[in-house]
Amino acid sequence: MYRFSRVAMYYRLRFYLHYHTRFGQHVYLLGNIPLLGSNIPSRAIPMQWRGDGWWYAEVMIPQDDMPEFQYAYFVRELEETITEGAVRKVTLRAGAPLEQLFADTWNNAAAYENNWSTAPFTRVFFPRQPVSIPGSLTATHLFKVKAPLLPPHHTICLLGSCPQLGNWDKEQPLLLQYTADGCFTAGANLRDAAFPVYYKYGVYDLEQQQLLHYETGDNRQLLFEAHPGAQVTLHDGFVRKEYHLWKGTGVSIPVFSLRSANGLGTGEFADIPLLAGWAAQNGLQLIQLLPVNDTTITGSWTDSYPYAAISSFALHPLYIRLEAVGTLPPAHPLQQQLPELRQRLNENDTVDYEAVMQFKLAYLRALYEQQDGKLESRRYWQWFAANEHWLLPYAAFSYLRDHYKTADFTRWEHYAAFHLQAVSQLIREQPRAAEAVRFYFFLQYHLHLQLTAAVQECRRAGVALKGDIPIGVARHSVETWMHPELFHMDMQAGAPPDGFTAAGQNWGFPTYNWPRMAADGYEWWRQRLQHMSAYFDAFRIDHILGFFRIWQIPCSAVQGILGYFHPAVPVSREELLFLNIGFNEARFCEPYITDQLLDERFGVYADVIKDTYLVKLTNGRYAMQSAFDTQRKVQQQLLPAGMKAALYQLLSDVLFLREQKNGTTVYHPRFDLMATESFAALDPDVQEKLRALYHHYFYVRQENIWRKEALRKLPAICNATDMLICGEDLGMVPACVPGVMQQLGILSLEIQRMPKQADKLFQPLHALPYQAVLTPSTHDMPTLREWWEEDAATTQRYWEQVLHRQGKAPASCSPAILQQIIQQHLQSPAMWRIFQLQELLAMKSLQPAIAPEKERINIPAVASHYWRYRIGINLEDIPVKTKEANGTASISI
Repeated sequence: MYRFSRVAMYYRLRFYLHYHTRFGQHVYLLGNIPLLGSNIPSRAIPMQWRGDGWWYAEVMIPQDDMPEFQYAYFVRELEETITEGAVRKVTLRAGAPLEQLFADTWNNAAAYENNWSTAPFTRVFFPRQPVSIPGSLTATHLFKVKAPLLPPHHTICLLGSCPQLGNWDKEQPLLLQYTADGCFTAGANLRDAAFPVYYKYGVYDLEQQQLLHYETGDNRQLLFEAHPGAQVTLHDGFVRKEYHLWKGTGVSIPVFSLRSANGLGTGEFADIPLLAGWAAQNGLQLIQLLPVNDTTITGSWTDSYPYAAISSFALHPLYIRLEAVGTLPPAHPLQQQLPELRQRLNENDTVDYEAVMQFKLAYLRALYEQQDGKLESRRYWQWFAANEHWLLPYAAFSYLRDHYKTADFTRWEHYAAFHLQAVSQLIREQPRAAEAVRFYFFLQYHLHLQLTAAVQECRRAGVALKGDIPIGVARHSVETWMHPELFHMDMQAGAPPDGFTAAGQNWGFPTYNWPRMAADGYEWWRQRLQHMSAYFDAFRIDHILGFFRIWQIPCSAVQGILGYFHPAVPVSREELLFLNIGFNEARFCEPYITDQLLDERFGVYADVIKDTYLVKLTNGRYAMQSAFDTQRKVQQQLLPAGMKAALYQLLSDVLFLREQKNGTTVYHPRFDLMATESFAALDPDVQEKLRALYHHYFYVRQENIWRKEALRKLPAICNATDMLICGEDLGMVPACVPGVMQQLGILSLEIQRMPKQADKLFQPLHALPYQAVLTPSTHDMPTLREWWEEDAATTQRYWEQVLHRQGKAPASCSPAILQQIIQQHLQSPAMWRIFQLQELLAMKSLQPAIAPEKERINIPAVASHYWRYRIGINLEDIPVKTKEANGTASISI
């Protein structure tokens, strides 16, 4: 008796890329499956040079895998990497030829066409229903090309030098159809064609049934024949044509700031379609929101901060519409409270975060108990299976936070470290825990349903949604509990001193362990972004500068001023000694506290300060007592806020910050060290040398390392989804940032009153790049009305130089002035012009008059700011724009 073993069948995948390299450059193939490197550049497949500009690689994939994969190329030269602007998506269907040859065109990441091929354009503005191509399994060649911004009655056609491609007969072009990979695709059997085949794409009018025009440039050339059992796919990039520079306009507002008659003291996901309807009527194409993830840490108003999420996946219960989940019986106490509570909360000028959250959670728990078992639907279980990887840890985290009355998981005893087995056992063995976990499943499922419904309504209205991805996660969050190896838990992220705050900012987030994240191809980031793309068409990268370098602050410090950039080329002891400045570590790195300084700052209380907080040194200066020798220790003392601030200032009066690196002490100049008392006490020649060192450290020596850092990380972010990417590149911007963002096709953020050129007071709007988002103000800034009244001299210059008005500037920013400013912004060349909703409403006096400062959403200088702004009018009551005489609507409202 004989036994026959099954012979494994393989796909032979052959990749050809046409790319002209220079000496020293090498091309690599990288994809999202193991045989293509699993998105990890160090595992990429090196390609071989074949001459005439062609690079080649080959892999064998078992047929049983039936692979669906994505891939792209990158070029490496020493430590420099050039990446493509998009990935190619391949699905090998049953019956496909076992030999697949891909002939690819390099995708320049900086090309505008890549921006126009993102989700806002393909899902919302120029949507097309993808189809399957008849005969695609038997075709010898598949032609694929992208053509963004194409009207619905146009398609792409193909003409070429063989009968199968029409012999250049304009009356018989081969029409391409839109497929799920975002390409226009056609199959052809070129078995008997004479090679090389010459061809061109063209634009075809389906209504007129005629070729409108060929693409520009020379004929394309097909060199690759397909022998029996093989198929050639040509990824031909973009149709070469003159594209109109598409421009759009949007409105920005946090969800909690929305107001409607059916809300409960806060904006909700169900309110977004109301805003989308108004936006569409007024010629707006996009709604930009702040982060919508769950931030429940303390259960108090401090959780209103939307950038400190406890989960990068879970949605915030604040935004749920109770009635869409269900209704309690009329006799239920919570149901009886609801009408009066709704009236009271909706009459508030601002969000009462604690009152809203307490009632909603209580009501939802009652609904859950009433609806127990009703989630047993196929739709629910499909959603659960797709999201279990984050949902179960989030629900367990939420239960343990409630049980231990703290989100600090280090105090959760047996559960201080996340172990899936321990969590699963907890849920199995403790009915109370199991019930709580299921409640959070219930909560997240209904939030998902409501946000999904809002997204669908927005897209039907022709309005895209833009989300916001925070640069960090809360220190006590699901992510840091599950994956502490991905974070530096001994550090805090923040920002150096700037126009917002002289002491710098400390956001409290742990910094990222980027080398560890790179080890698996930034998988956590990919999952985070792919989950986000289910709801959003575009996103704002909060503090994109953090991908170049982060301002990290040791946990011993409270204020951002005691941080330094990471990564950074530090200053060595040898370098300081070479400067011949009399370097002494204690003198340069310890607080500089003298009798004169204490007398000047504390006057008659100087002796009390010395006795209570200081110790006298042998050199005549003072040091802090051990109980007060760090800002964190001072913070933990029961002291008046003013005293803490005074001690913080003493502790920050240093010239250099120390760091232990590979067992050696290195140094970072303290930001703005020239403003310290320590610097003032130095000899002039030492001061001059330190100024030069300071300038070199912050503005010269780091540029190369920061550029390389960004080019390692950001390509993974760009290729994770098809969302449009906009970077928030404000603050202390390294010189390398604009070039990197342009190279990767990431839109910059431009603000007229925050020019990126040091010699300008106002950014000239006509000189902006196309790949940009322009806004007059952000949620972190005063609105135009408040800014107008802050500095009369600046306002006067704006009045004369920007608005070209004469005479004295008005004391307040009137609706007419707002309209002129907004109209100027609309004339800029930037791809997107986005305006805060409160400014658009103020332009037409559509909400009750309030003090300008009341329109502001956040004050970065206030570490514990209460995020609670609400617009002053129900969305239902905002007048609908009437059509202009020419039949169009515009932002003039």
